[in-house]
Amino acid sequence: MKKIYLSAILALFILQYNNSQSANDTIPIQDLDEVVVSTPFKETVKNNVIKVSKLRLSDLSMINAQNFKFSLLKVPGLSIVSTGPYISKPSIRGMYGNRVVTYANNMRLENQQWGDDHGLEIDAFGTESIEVIKGPLSVLYGSDAIGGVIYISPDNYISDGFEVEFGSYYNSNYSGLTNNLGIKGGSGKFSYIIQGSLVDNGDFENADGVVEGTFFESTDIKAGLGFSSEKFISDLRFSHSSIKVGVPHGDEHDEDNHDEHGDDDDHDDDHEDKEESYQNLTNTMISLKNNILFERSELEITLGYSENNRKEFGHHDEEGHDDDDEDGDYDDDHEGEAHLDMDLSTTTVDLKYIFPKNNKSEFIIGTNIVNQENTNLGEDELVPNATKNDLGIYGLTHIHGEVWDVMLGFRTDFRKIKASSFNENYSSLNATVGLKRDLGNEGLMRINLSRGFRAPNLSELFSEGIHHATGRYEQGDKNLSTESNLQVDFSIMTFSEKSKFELDLFYNKINDYIYINPTDSYVDNYQVYKYIQKDANLFGGEISYKRETPLEWLSHETSIEFISGKTAERENLPLIAPITLNHSFGFDFNNSSLEIGALFKGKKQNIGQFETKTDSYLLVNLSGSHDLNLLNNNLTLGWSINNLFDKEYYDHLSRLKNFSIHEMGRNISVGLNYTF
Repeated sequence: MKKIYLSAILALFILQYNNSQSANDTIPIQDLDEVVVSTPFKETVKNNVIKVSKLRLSDLSMINAQNFKFSLLKVPGLSIVSTGPYISKPSIRGMYGNRVVTYANNMRLENQQWGDDHGLEIDAFGTESIEVIKGPLSVLYGSDAIGGVIYISPDNYISDGFEVEFGSYYNSNYSGLTNNLGIKGGSGKFSYIIQGSLVDNGDFENADGVVEGTFFESTDIKAGLGFSSEKFISDLRFSHSSIKVGVPHGDEHDEDNHDEHGDDDDHDDDHEDKEESYQNLTNTMISLKNNILFERSELEITLGYSENNRKEFGHHDEEGHDDDDEDGDYDDDHEGEAHLDMDLSTTTVDLKYIFPKNNKSEFIIGTNIVNQENTNLGEDELVPNATKNDLGIYGLTHIHGEVWDVMLGFRTDFRKIKASSFNENYSSLNATVGLKRDLGNEGLMRINLSRGFRAPNLSELFSEGIHHATGRYEQGDKNLSTESNLQVDFSIMTFSEKSKFELDLFYNKINDYIYINPTDSYVDNYQVYKYIQKDANLFGGEISYKRETPLEWLSHETSIEFISGKTAERENLPLIAPITLNHSFGFDFNNSSLEIGALFKGKKQNIGQFETKTDSYLLVNLSGSHDLNLLNNNLTLGWSINNLFDKEYYDHLSRLKNFSIHEMGRNISVGLNYTF
């Protein structure tokens, strides 16, 4: 039945695409004219040689724009590796973690993202747009950009005046409350932004009851100061977040843990009332981006510093402590202490010089410098104290031809990792070539061939111990070598004023692919996962179609994505997303909007060794908003219903399935946003 359903959707998809080619179009597809900031030539989405998917959060429903997980799932080819609704790690075509570089606040985000349980830790409030590059871009971003880039642009300044924005949102499933407050202003050459948010979410509920250890609390503060003149532009950004996130475990499903969910909002009580497993995370980022404008050229200098602290609490008695400790003396002595306490400080310097542009070509040279230090402050160490230093030098040119546009890039990188009894250097030379051809005024074609490289991270090299947040015992390997890959991308796009069709295909060959693999061994009842290295191949693609119908108030959008990943020995790679179909209908009226979305995930049978199979499922989501005028200012009322039919399912990329925990059930959200 599910195959018939999928076939029907595909047939409708193709039929609608064919019919659209002869439609009388009147409404422009505006996203093609958005300027790309993740690549250096300041081209539009349409004119960029590299395929970039750009998503403006203002184009999403008011509720969904508050959650990066819902935002990123709008991009075909991008999935989410998750632990509950709050820890979300982007996966681009089967590659995630240290294979995806994330930029936020104009600098590289470094928050110990090597861990599977480490999410973005970025509040969506105060975000202007998200750009996604699917494929190696090591030529611009160095090591770790082997899988792609996610570039999160902060909120824009206003040049003149004063603006206040307030938002408040409630989620029924986990009694969650989010409050946002933002202030913008500008006068003359100066502009400023001050923004903050508070989130307090209880444990979520699924078909089995309340899942303890899935709560989430955060405080986030952002600030910016901008200066702009004819010859000089400066942008100073600051952000600080403090997060407490629960760590779920398999025994949370016992019936004793699910009593009286409905009485007095028990699951939203103060989380400090009893012993818990949770993480405390703080992340501070400060960056200064300066653009010096000459007559025809430009120098860009960006300085950044970040400090990330990660503490994990609970389960002190399970990590190899002496069983002879009497009467729980060890637990008494260490009650309330973090068993894992890690500091990661990162300093970055990005320099870029843009040569004078002419009608035929553009050229850029640049360098990236990263200094990073990991320090353990707690009683246990998952990875040792270590330092990492990166240096990369690159050049990139865009040649404008009569028929083809050509982009060429070269880069050399050097990385040094130093720890106790370990001192290793890694280096690489990478290149990229891209071709773009306009197909008249109604389409374009791109072909990109890119090399990427990634040195092993600290966890892959040194990890040795229980990682409670992922529920496993991890073992690293100091002898791991550098990963390298070669990916070819083919993309074709056709568009008119009312429709857009895209077909993307890729093949990714990876030498010495590093991945964590489950074994059949256990330590203290935790399954042992080892980092291993094999050659691998990934291939797949995405099809997407967006159309405004002859009815001015109705539009629809569809995407299909498929990925296959295997080692050279034809073994399946773990954590590869199943076939995914996403379809939505949009209804836009004068002051109101409604979206009906359906997400279909196929059955996942071709799995990695010791990985769990998952069945297919279909989720239906609704969201809407209504604009009102209050005191001559805009008041927006928003709502959403996720998992409308309260579907019981396992997500293949969720670690909750390892604990036999189903994903979150139906969640009803309501909120308001007032700007004055």
